[in-house]
Amino acid sequence: MYDDSSCPESWHYWGNSCYKITELKVTWADAKDECRNMGGVLAAPSSNQENEFIAQLVPDYWIWIDCNDLEVEGIWKCRDDSVEVAYRNWHDGEPNNAIEEDCAAVAACATWGNNQWFDRSCIISERALCKVAGRPVLHV
Repeated sequence: MYDDSSCPESWHYWGNSCYKITELKVTWADAKDECRNMGGVLAAPSSNQENEFIAQLVPDYWIWIDCNDLEVEGIWKCRDDSVEVAYRNWHDGEPNNAIEEDCAAVAACATWGNNQWFDRSCIISERALCKVAGRPVLHV
């Protein structure tokens, strides 16, 4: 994990993008707005490597990702901005819709599945994974 000058201050660079976990805990819908207000999008990991990188940023709690089945129960849509993401990293038995759980969060701690995904109630307040494209850096 390292910071790169192509990212805004306090954002973390990986794979040509910049990532930040929000300080505030918000609902899933507010997470999308919070990321947009920071100039980014609520992101969804698109590979195991990206998922592991993100988990390094949040060693001890849940984070919202842009993955939900709000439109059709059981049909999960995960997006990175407007691009559908095929990658999934569900914990065993998830998603289970235990209590109207229609939004996904990464459990970034060993106690809760060690970086795997869980469906959660969208009205729970958690931190969010925000992502922006890295700015090109001119090397002279």
